[in-house]
Amino acid sequence: MTKPSGGSMNRLDGLLARAAASNPDRPAVIFGDVSWTYAQLLNRAQRLASALAAMGVGYGDRVAFWASNRSEFLEALFGVPILGAIAVPLDHWWSGSDAMSALAQVRPKVLIIGKIQAVHLESKAEELQAIGLAHVVGLDEPFDSFSTVYEHLLANAAPLQCSDNVSADDPALILFTSGSTGRSKGAVHSHRGLYATAMTMSIELGLRDGERTLHCLPLFSSCLEHLIPLTLMRSTHVILPNFDGPATWSAIEHHKITHLNAVPTTLRRLLDDAPNDIPQSLRLITYASEPMPSPLIKALIRKAPEVQFVQFYGMIEHLCLTVLGALEQISNIGSVGRPMITSEIRIVTEDGLTATPGETGEILARTPTQFDGYWEDSVATAQVVQDGWMRTGDLGHFNEDGVLILSGRLKEVIKSGGLTVIPSQVEAVLLTHDTVREAAVVGIPDERWGEAVHAFVVLHSDKTVSEPDVISFCRERLSGYKTPKAIHFVSDLPRTGIGKVSRRSVRERFLQTQTTW
Repeated sequence: MTKPSGGSMNRLDGLLARAAASNPDRPAVIFGDVSWTYAQLLNRAQRLASALAAMGVGYGDRVAFWASNRSEFLEALFGVPILGAIAVPLDHWWSGSDAMSALAQVRPKVLIIGKIQAVHLESKAEELQAIGLAHVVGLDEPFDSFSTVYEHLLANAAPLQCSDNVSADDPALILFTSGSTGRSKGAVHSHRGLYATAMTMSIELGLRDGERTLHCLPLFSSCLEHLIPLTLMRSTHVILPNFDGPATWSAIEHHKITHLNAVPTTLRRLLDDAPNDIPQSLRLITYASEPMPSPLIKALIRKAPEVQFVQFYGMIEHLCLTVLGALEQISNIGSVGRPMITSEIRIVTEDGLTATPGETGEILARTPTQFDGYWEDSVATAQVVQDGWMRTGDLGHFNEDGVLILSGRLKEVIKSGGLTVIPSQVEAVLLTHDTVREAAVVGIPDERWGEAVHAFVVLHSDKTVSEPDVISFCRERLSGYKTPKAIHFVSDLPRTGIGKVSRRSVRERFLQTQTTW
């Protein structure tokens, strides 16, 4: 199937091509011993497109990528859409059943897979064939008898030039939601929407031409907020296989990193491992996934006063919602920022009315960067997108300064004794206790209260405290119904692939064991 000519403007292939044309010799990606310039990255992306075309991949087909962090990720991200096909990166922390669920939804023609992930699919050859998978490409070695090795494909492929047959409004990327409150769904993003996201994020985060960016978080989660915007800015992408505190600081020093992408969890660990002198090259740290705890941002500013800390808020469906600088984060606990230049945000109460300033309700958003809908799921799309506005499923309010204060997920709200308890508000109080390093608050079924407020707490390694002391601390600072009925001291908290605490997993783990872990 062919499409009317649309040119390469506002398309992913055009974005990479322009970066290569203007700065062909600038390093584009560094991963271990691998280093490609922008000209080389474009060439490899075009050769991948050519190899996929020889496999029968064409307009509208899906190509899935399931692997840990590595340089080939960028080649797939920009190479697959050259054909008018759709790139589908998967969470590299997923189990085999999680991956199969996603693959069954999008039915890719080709799966590019890493050695670690391939182990999870060794016994699923029949299931893969049943969903229409025609080819498996192993990044390190053949997956099985009908697969091939990635580098062998590229070695025999001539670059495929960017086509004008793909419209900017065509889908380019499917990103799966975290599934923190239910089944993961594939959010579809067009070329035009991704280009708009890149423009918005580069402006609002203060990205500069030629940044040297360190990627230590999973790349599957970084497409929208960093990989694509930073390619627009012709950044050098330095990739680590996974997050490690000392290794991250070493890479910042060695590669003269100017920008780091993080989440509060990794920043806490980086602070623990920070050298006496912060590398002078580092000027910007951006982060999202959850509000920054006030004690943590204060400690980070003290440690690295020359570094600019910028928080933003969004989601897989549309990332460009709010942005906030470090000082305002301190004065607005739980804040995630002011609306970005392209975003409209409303707060709606339970009865559907627009909330007054200070009144908590569901956050609705409308942006030119938002997704086009969930892949082949019109019902789920209609549930969240109404009259162009998306229901985020998040709760929050605007304070008197116009700053959005995030309260948590709508589905995670606790109803205790008929009263509403927002977990993040209780967690914020717990985190002010000098013994508490991390906290997660969930509702546990209770005969008397319906749901009882339970707190799961990780202490600083050199601190101790009793359960009654923590409860008393909370009671002094919270209403009685918000005060936890029980404190569980745990060694760790379950997390999503991007490092965010999963309250759903905390609750499920407790209900399964009825004990601490």
